[in-house]
Amino acid sequence: MENTLAKMKALFLTLLLAGCATQVPVQKEAIPPQQAIVMAADVAPQPVYVTVDLQVRGIGTQNGFTYLNSEKDYRDQRNVSLEIPAEVLAQVEAKFGGPLAAFARGKHLLVKGPTRRVTIWFFDDEGRRSDKYYFQTHLRVSDPAQIQIL
Repeated sequence: MENTLAKMKALFLTLLLAGCATQVPVQKEAIPPQQAIVMAADVAPQPVYVTVDLQVRGIGTQNGFTYLNSEKDYRDQRNVSLEIPAEVLAQVEAKFGGPLAAFARGKHLLVKGPTRRVTIWFFDDEGRRSDKYYFQTHLRVSDPAQIQIL
């Protein structure tokens, strides 16, 4: 009986320790945009899942996406752009009770999601891609639950 109990304890301890070894670290606090940029660059082209605390300083739209930017100039290397597809925009606006431009500018947001470094290419006058580019950092919003107003 003692031998069986000892074996069960050893098995339980082994399973417990194995479970601890495979757990993914959980981010405990929100990070500033600059830290998200560094983290995304470190794992590029893969995304990194973060919680970012940012103030919306710029808003733009392009190719069916709405972008909330942490800097006035979206080209600024310190900028993180929240990338919201058109099909999610309506849900976000319903959650917050109106047009995004009316409530978001100047607000501090807490946003969770996949953040990645994106290559932005320059094109010549004929529409051909040049060999010049820069990077932006985008956090994709696919669900309004990812966004909290602080």
